[in-house]
Amino acid sequence: MKSMKFLVALCTLVFSSLTFALNDDQEMEFTGAVGAGDIKTVKMYVESMNLNLEDAYFAWTPLLMAAAKNQQEVLEYLVKKGANINYVHPVTRWNAFIHAAFNNNKKMVLFLSENGIDIQKKLKGEVSLIFAMKDQGNDEMAEYLLSLGVLDDGCNPSKDVCF
Repeated sequence: MKSMKFLVALCTLVFSSLTFALNDDQEMEFTGAVGAGDIKTVKMYVESMNLNLEDAYFAWTPLLMAAAKNQQEVLEYLVKKGANINYVHPVTRWNAFIHAAFNNNKKMVLFLSENGIDIQKKLKGEVSLIFAMKDQGNDEMAEYLLSLGVLDDGCNPSKDVCF
């Protein structure tokens, strides 16, 4: 029985040493690097500090931050390191694809679509991303999204209808 308790305690200690929580200063440095596109610092945290890419900072994962801040190189690196490409912010309900579209970043939109993101994600109220792009006057992005297979379905608030 004692050996079983010792084994459990040892496994717990080993497992806890493999995980790493950032302190406040490190969180600020890391999230600042993601937002600024400082790939060298991002790589340092991910590779040498065993950072969990699913950790959220005020509900923002590093991947979602990179998309929102239009940081292509950081976003691509995080995807290659296994970040959850389909993470959706619990309040805004946006994923990285929606951020890329609103940033008018065709290269990021294409990269995300080629790497398995849910391109059919709707905005709050089941509003179509195509509708939102057209409503913003960004017909070019709307057409680009349609060419990638994004459906023009969902709700259209201006006509008070859902498809």
